[in-house]
Amino acid sequence: MWAGVGEAEALGELFFDNLATLLSVTDLILGYFLNVVTRGAGEAIAEGYGEAIRSRYQDLYYQRCIPGVAVGLLFGNFYYAYMAGRLAHKEKRDDVTAQPYGINTTGAFITLGAINLEALLSCVGGTVEIGGGVMVGTNKYARAALAGNPGEAGREAAEKAFAMAVAANFITGLFEILGCVFAEPIRAILPAPAYYSLLTGVGFVFLAFKPMYEVAAEPIVCLVPLLVVVCGFFGGVKYKIGNTGLTIPIAVVAILLSVIFGWAGGCKHKRDAAAMYDYGDGSPGNKNLFGDGGWSTCTGTSEHDVKYMYDTYAGNIDALGGGIFSDIGYGMSSIVPFMGTVLVVAVVGFAASLASCESASAAGDDYPMAETLIIDGIGTCLGACFGSFYGTTVYIGHPVHKALGARRGYSAINGMLYFVLLWSGLFASLYKSIPGCAASALLIFVGLLICRQAIEDNPPDYYPAIFFGLFPCLCNWAALRVQPGGPFDGGGWWNGAGSGRGAEGMGINFMGQGGGEWFTLIMTSIFCYCTDRNFKAGAIMCAIATLLQLLTGIPTLYNAPTAPKRRFDDIARMGRERMGYYPKKPDDGNFSWMWTVAFAMCTGFFLIQFALQRAGMIDPPIVREKPGAGGPSKAAAADPKNIDIVEA
Repeated sequence: MWAGVGEAEALGELFFDNLATLLSVTDLILGYFLNVVTRGAGEAIAEGYGEAIRSRYQDLYYQRCIPGVAVGLLFGNFYYAYMAGRLAHKEKRDDVTAQPYGINTTGAFITLGAINLEALLSCVGGTVEIGGGVMVGTNKYARAALAGNPGEAGREAAEKAFAMAVAANFITGLFEILGCVFAEPIRAILPAPAYYSLLTGVGFVFLAFKPMYEVAAEPIVCLVPLLVVVCGFFGGVKYKIGNTGLTIPIAVVAILLSVIFGWAGGCKHKRDAAAMYDYGDGSPGNKNLFGDGGWSTCTGTSEHDVKYMYDTYAGNIDALGGGIFSDIGYGMSSIVPFMGTVLVVAVVGFAASLASCESASAAGDDYPMAETLIIDGIGTCLGACFGSFYGTTVYIGHPVHKALGARRGYSAINGMLYFVLLWSGLFASLYKSIPGCAASALLIFVGLLICRQAIEDNPPDYYPAIFFGLFPCLCNWAALRVQPGGPFDGGGWWNGAGSGRGAEGMGINFMGQGGGEWFTLIMTSIFCYCTDRNFKAGAIMCAIATLLQLLTGIPTLYNAPTAPKRRFDDIARMGRERMGYYPKKPDDGNFSWMWTVAFAMCTGFFLIQFALQRAGMIDPPIVREKPGAGGPSKAAAADPKNIDIVEA
């Protein structure tokens, strides 16, 4: 159960890996999405409306979502500890390591941008002028706010948006459970780089690139902790405690240094300069004040905010009882437009489980894929029942924990620690006590580790296909961060008339939809079939993609213009990403049909290539063994007259 120093180090890494994820996603949803975008949109409608939404949503987050996360983590960590013990007993080994388990980091970033933010903005609504300077709200919440009741309207809008996100998370968990039926067949048929590429793209863009520019924004606080992480995790540096044989976890050193530098004033700015960082005097608990002077500071270094969060949330989970099970029912009726994104997040969790089980198998611990998917899905559903909108999954870092000498104790203890921390109400204070770049440094390591794992577990001729996964995720980042919610044809860089960037905007639009994950999964598979000259499989995949694109909009989910559905707004705006049969519009503003035609053309191309191959005019296909313990896939033994043999 407990293997000594290695177990302690593995516990430290898993605990702070989960903490880094929680801090980062909390900063994104409560910071930029809620306090900046949503609050600003609400205040533009009626004074006090945006603040009411922000306040209620923040309460729900700390008092429902965070305790709900604890439930999912406790269940999953204990179960995976049990699974490791069962495998050790079955194989009569004492070196079995439990699979690390926590928040689905990749899925969380997609969920927050594509579901939570969209749900918030749809509930906030907008205003239009109907004549004579009379402003009318575009939904019931905005109309109530304009009618003189912004506080109650904001509270109801926040509760509806929160419930929509929780319901979407519950459906994601169900999809993960259902995925167990197809897990082993997909694991046997789908090229491994296809699901590794999913994780590599999100790992590089959202777990490494995004945190890196946050580190670059505050180098005095953030750069040294980043180097500590790189030295420790990639360079093998250990900080020993005398001759005790114990070491200080690398994550602890990095976090302590960032706290010291941050609270010493490393990211304080005069108010004028702080405007560039959005560190200004915001809502209660988000004022980012440094000391008593005219300074602002980064999140996690304001004494005022820490005290406010402690006084408000420590020991307080009052909102939890009203949301157990009820949020799912309240939000379920409104999540149909988000089903495409829900499927995407489920696929990301599915891919993470596939890659994690592959890496655990390569390290010597062969866990059943179907059972892993079921447990990941149940953990997600349990969390959602208590109000969490974060999914859970096994992590790809199993070989790292095994190399440390961990067994199963670190998993069980991690679950217990988080249950106590997240149910105590102290997480809000903790979030305001640790500079964001501490989490950023750890996420950079996680993101780059995922990229390294993908390279180690696959042969070199698959590397281009794996790296392809970077493109759609970069496009999704651009869609979320450069111009979120921009007009469909309002003069923006995206696809505005006269912008001169139409092809650029449409390309980003197609590749980045739904997190870019569907596009990555299908196109990476096609790339692998090209690499292996497996034209028959390529034709089948392109035929499937043709039908999916035609009937569902996958992989290039489209944005439906919402103008025809709005009562007062006749401006064509980019609406929610949605699935469904492509609706040909008279204005030809939706180009999803082009991808249906293109995939059909690719099907024909592969069939021609297959015919030429059968005629002996193209070299035969390459057949590979599935990855096994000790490294990437190798060529399978076969008749050299029929196939080519390559050694990875």
